[in-house]
Amino acid sequence: MEAKRFHGLDGLRGVCAITVMLFHCNDLFHTGPIFQHGFLAVDMFFILSGFVIALTYEEHLKTGFGVKTFLRARAKRLLPVYWLGALLNIAIFIFILSAGYVAAPGYTPALMIFVSVTTFFLIPQFLSPDNTPFPPLTIAWSLFMEWVANLLYASGAFRLKTSTLLAITAAGWGLMTIVGYRLHTGWFVGVGQTDFVYGILRAVPGFFAGVVIYRWHAAKLFDRLPAISPELLLTLWLVIAAVPAFTATPTFDAVAVIAGCPLLLVLLIRSDAKAPRYCKPLGDISYPLYTTHRGIILLAQLTPIFGLDKHPDPLRALGVVALCLAVAWGLMKITTPKMKPLKPAYCTTPG
Repeated sequence: MEAKRFHGLDGLRGVCAITVMLFHCNDLFHTGPIFQHGFLAVDMFFILSGFVIALTYEEHLKTGFGVKTFLRARAKRLLPVYWLGALLNIAIFIFILSAGYVAAPGYTPALMIFVSVTTFFLIPQFLSPDNTPFPPLTIAWSLFMEWVANLLYASGAFRLKTSTLLAITAAGWGLMTIVGYRLHTGWFVGVGQTDFVYGILRAVPGFFAGVVIYRWHAAKLFDRLPAISPELLLTLWLVIAAVPAFTATPTFDAVAVIAGCPLLLVLLIRSDAKAPRYCKPLGDISYPLYTTHRGIILLAQLTPIFGLDKHPDPLRALGVVALCLAVAWGLMKITTPKMKPLKPAYCTTPG
């Protein structure tokens, strides 16, 4: 089957990146996050990545496309954007500390170097060597976990039967559901020092689920599904991300990831012919937005530059969001001509 670019999935990636950004806007619009389940977009990214990687590379891998060649292709595709975004976030971090906006004795030059190096080299930032916590500059943990899933897939998982991948997915998601209940956190795990295993439980099953969806799509199993308006499907994701949460919601998280995310993906694949034109630019901006927004939001939260460090202001917060989008658009314009991926041209993750 000839590979193609799914513009409906572009739209989904863009909307998911925006909900992650808004989830991180704590105390800018009002006290607390405004998209309290926006973090579940990361799980959608993992599923999307599995589908697109399989769509783009599975036949190549089966015909001798080596692991090194695969990883080199992914690096050329993803790292230029990430590195430029990381440099922006590092500069913001150093400015915040140097100007004294974060008053903590542990923020030393050594810590600045540590944070800068780990950020640039996509190393998940948990705690510094002296256990001084610091604000996360990027979503490095999710991008790192996606590289783990990519490596597992290219190293041999692409040869596994669909039933085996489905069993691994079910087992991983089952364990993740149990973890969500036992830790009383829902699926909001994977970002702390002790959460490496939990991050794997979110990333690898989701990625393999995307591979399974690709194989079912290749077998034309979705042809009898109804073609639903992509605008409606994208709105449904916004509804999921906006569901309020006063405590952890492990049941909602599990249902949203295990049932909602795959179903939205499948229906968008089926309805791709109806995808509106704005889906493509949404997809183009998603990864740059994912890599750059965190530092800009920290600048608004921790400094008086935007007048938001003391109290929320919806109008000024919209200005911060607009700045995040503008920076992402500029980064996309700078880096897109330099990227020459395998056809079809498709950036898998913001995440």
